[in-house]
Amino acid sequence: MYLQGKIIQIFDEQSGESSNGKWRKREFVMETFAKIPRKVCLSVRGEGVAQFRYNVGDAIQSSIDIESREHNGRYYTEVRAWKIEPYSKQHEENLSESEEESPF
Repeated sequence: MYLQGKIIQIFDEQSGESSNGKWRKREFVMETFAKIPRKVCLSVRGEGVAQFRYNVGDAIQSSIDIESREHNGRYYTEVRAWKIEPYSKQHEENLSESEEESPF
């Protein structure tokens, strides 16, 4: 699954230590290029934090995983970006071609 859009906000890196060891993450907000644009907060974890070299205003395509976790009877959902690359019109053209071939 992936999202395409423009980065509109980048938050400071967060780090800490849990029962699983040390962790790092950075969150950012992107606005999608959909007909009705949506704002989505994504997170980058671990080694991806050091590789995150994008700025506010950059157009990107991000491969994502969505996961919900339960804590004290409530569920919290996180959208994790595991691959981020610059967005170009070429991505859009490739997507249109693959959608035409899909039976769904």
